[in-house]
Amino acid sequence: MPEINDIKISKNFYLKDFQCPCCKKVIIHPSLLDEMEKLSAMVKGKIKITSGYRCEKHNKEVGGVPNSKHMEGLACDITATDLQEVYNIAKKLKFSFVKLDEKKKYIHMEV
Repeated sequence: MPEINDIKISKNFYLKDFQCPCCKKVIIHPSLLDEMEKLSAMVKGKIKITSGYRCEKHNKEVGGVPNSKHMEGLACDITATDLQEVYNIAKKLKFSFVKLDEKKKYIHMEV
């Protein structure tokens, strides 16, 4: 039996890729999915979403800011083999904010 969010929502992503790890709820803005799809195609799928939607409880648990865009389905964090390359590509897309955290090895993106 498939998982609750085992639904393909684009060429490279499933709903479960963006789900909150604690409650499995998903909110994703279509613009975020569109930009993530473009990014995935440009880096040939070599990215992994580490944090998509976050419910308020999970956002607090991970130390997210109280007004986190994750809680609105407007942000996600990813990891990749070559973070700098992916960051440079993401900066050219229509994300409203892109931040590379080299110490924690992830990229945060918002629409």
